[in-house]
Amino acid sequence: MPKIAKAKPIPKQALANNPSIYGVVLAGGSGTRFWPKSRLKTPKQLCALGGQKESMLEITLDRFAPLVAPARRMIVTHKEQLAATRKIAGKKCPVLLAEPQARNTAPALALAALAIEHMASKIHPGTEPIMVSMHADHVITDLVEFNAVVKRAIAVARSGWLTLLGVVPSYPETGYGYIERGQALHLRPFDSNGSAYEVAGFREKPDRMTAQGYVTSGRFLWNSGLFVFPVRSLIAELERTLPKDMKALRSCLKKSVATGKNPFNEAKLAKVYPRLTKISIDEAVLEKSQKIAVVDADFGWQDVGSWDALAQAFPSKNPNGNLIFGDAVTIDTENTTIDTDGPLIATIGLRDMVVVHHNGAILVCPKNRAQDVKKIVESLQATKRREYL
Repeated sequence: MPKIAKAKPIPKQALANNPSIYGVVLAGGSGTRFWPKSRLKTPKQLCALGGQKESMLEITLDRFAPLVAPARRMIVTHKEQLAATRKIAGKKCPVLLAEPQARNTAPALALAALAIEHMASKIHPGTEPIMVSMHADHVITDLVEFNAVVKRAIAVARSGWLTLLGVVPSYPETGYGYIERGQALHLRPFDSNGSAYEVAGFREKPDRMTAQGYVTSGRFLWNSGLFVFPVRSLIAELERTLPKDMKALRSCLKKSVATGKNPFNEAKLAKVYPRLTKISIDEAVLEKSQKIAVVDADFGWQDVGSWDALAQAFPSKNPNGNLIFGDAVTIDTENTTIDTDGPLIATIGLRDMVVVHHNGAILVCPKNRAQDVKKIVESLQATKRREYL
């Protein structure tokens, strides 16, 4: 079973020493589709998935090692997850920004961009900061290629482009959005091979036939949600599309703050944040901006969004295609994912199923209904079964 790749120590004179590069980890999701392993205070990004020993967040922070020094990293999380996130982040990421309420990715990235602007002005005045943004629940297996692609994207971003990492699709996935490539950008000296392009358009999650057409055409890439943005350009776009929200967030910045500390007044932020527009960065900025670029990426990427996605991220070596984590006995069982934190799970005659035991709760469902696990969480919320949330 392949392991999520871990970064090597930062070499001397690496990109990590560049004072203009900042790293952002979006780690505030609730992970409801990974219930019962994922809970409110310990969502999937704080869990070890797929037999890994480290949490998804730890692996993501290690991925930053050759790219961004710890002093210039930050995590955007939810207030309910702050303590657990801080415990995991430790010295790998000193700055944690806690959202009082989940408002989607545009407000989260606005928080990060304003924090970076503030930090850069204090620590390295005169620099033009670049933000490398990752989600904490992605799998990347080829770190050498990942580092090369990010460096290429940073070079594109330095030319003023809001730059996306578009993953070359390996199959017709219907659960991802797609990016259509436009004209090649030949931005010397780093992109003579035409691997960066203007974005011609975005496509929402397609049906199977449409997805197959996208893959066959060679013009479409998976929208990975991995971004490399010039901070000044991102702030300008957000101020154009969400002016009231940006003004409100700016009012929450402290006049002075120590290096490596949260620059926002948490009391003010708690009052302002719930009134912000709940909107994705795609809808707020990327689908409206005239200067969006995409860089081809092929580094073993998967978004581990639900239990059925584990089979894509961690291909099974079991002769029956079963993916098993923990103690299990399977008889006449095929293509089934089993995850248990202790009790033995025994199955007979199962096909294409998910069976999970974690922290006193059991989930059993067909793989093709794994996206509906969030409905269980909604039901538990409605019936106030908080002990299982």
